[in-house]
Amino acid sequence: MNKVAKNAIVVISSSILAQFLAFLTTSFCGKRLGETAFGELTTVQSIITYFTLFVLFGLQTYGTREIAKDKNRIKTVVGDILLFRIILFIISFVLIAVVALCIWKFNHDGVLAILLALYGLTLLPMAMSIDWVYSGLQKMEYNSVYNVLKSGVPFVLVYIFLKEKTQLYYVPLFTALALIIGVMFQFYGYFFKERLNVKVRLNKITMLGYVNFGLPFVISGLLAMINGNVDRVVIYFSRGSAEAGIYASGYNIIFFLINVVGMIFIPIFPVMISYFHENSKEKLCELMDKTSKILAAFIIPVALGGIILSKQLIILLYDKTYVSAYISFSILLVYVVILFFRELYGYGLNAFNLERKYVKAVAVSAIVNLGLNLVLTPKYGMNIAAIITLASEIINFVMMKQYTKEIIVVPNMKNIVRALFPGLLMAAITLLLKYNNINIIMNIVISAAMYCLFIFITKYITMGEIKSLLRKG
Repeated sequence: MNKVAKNAIVVISSSILAQFLAFLTTSFCGKRLGETAFGELTTVQSIITYFTLFVLFGLQTYGTREIAKDKNRIKTVVGDILLFRIILFIISFVLIAVVALCIWKFNHDGVLAILLALYGLTLLPMAMSIDWVYSGLQKMEYNSVYNVLKSGVPFVLVYIFLKEKTQLYYVPLFTALALIIGVMFQFYGYFFKERLNVKVRLNKITMLGYVNFGLPFVISGLLAMINGNVDRVVIYFSRGSAEAGIYASGYNIIFFLINVVGMIFIPIFPVMISYFHENSKEKLCELMDKTSKILAAFIIPVALGGIILSKQLIILLYDKTYVSAYISFSILLVYVVILFFRELYGYGLNAFNLERKYVKAVAVSAIVNLGLNLVLTPKYGMNIAAIITLASEIINFVMMKQYTKEIIVVPNMKNIVRALFPGLLMAAITLLLKYNNINIIMNIVISAAMYCLFIFITKYITMGEIKSLLRKG
């Protein structure tokens, strides 16, 4: 097995485990805190992602690239980026402190203010993370351990110690502790296992270079985050923490699925870049078609089964107090279907050196998303917020497809229609088991097994195609 394939397997497997542990942690929090405290927690987590983006500043990409190009510069690159990020952390934390004080003074919301300040502390270990160093060195085993630590430690601590809503503040403290442990592991590997050092030569010119490089990442990331979580923030401040918590319960499942599609593209994205730069249009279109087939094979049954079992899933993962989330959750499942296929064009735009077109599409959809949420969500609530999220993703899909049509044409509709036949057969079994009161876990297992059988019986996808795609990745 070559090094690239080994790294891909290590990253994907650890990412799946880390995301699953993070998913379970959020589920435990929802069950044990109740919808009001859970709404406060998830709202602060949504807010803090904007500051996280600012602190990281897209320098993971820069650092990885520079180290991969010239490993002799590693000491200076690491020292300068760490110092620059610490400066960004100080700026961010001051802003967070000001926002927290304003919330406490004008909204009289002490819980939200304290949570925001505590989560602000997590930005320091995030700023000091050197996962990008190991990416540049192609030693992904360090990043795999780091990913599992930062998700696994909170999972264990939340499961053991979080018992009631008065312990709400434990969650950011556990998160901070996990990140500190993860960074200590990274530093141990850097200083003691790899025997590397750090040099700081940060100056005005270097800082301006970082700003020029990172600012487009920050802007595009902010726009993407508006599409991804502004609805939850608007719901909290206009409809209250209880509705925000209920809405977040379904969104937690959606967020897990969004992370899955990112993992699918880890081995595929570099191949897209390679085929484009080699001007191998036929191979590129074949790759995109096969990727589309795999996406359809995964997301169609997940969406159909999720909609059918929406109430039961919410109750299983949280409890009956969250059951009203099933409508918004079902709408968001349709949104995820659109997102999966939109990612073909999104990754394509970045692979084809059309990043500005990508940012333009995201900007348009983000403006629509934000505007409609501010106008409609305060009056109509979380279900309309889910519809707005779906609508903004359709805008993304249409624009990105239009921008890439001269380079690739992906037969998504053909693949969706073909995947619907085994998907509908599975859905019939899911409905039958549901109305015969079969346990939901057994229902999911049986339905998934039958679906796998159906896609091979109908020859929608063959093992040969899967092996061929994996070999190319």
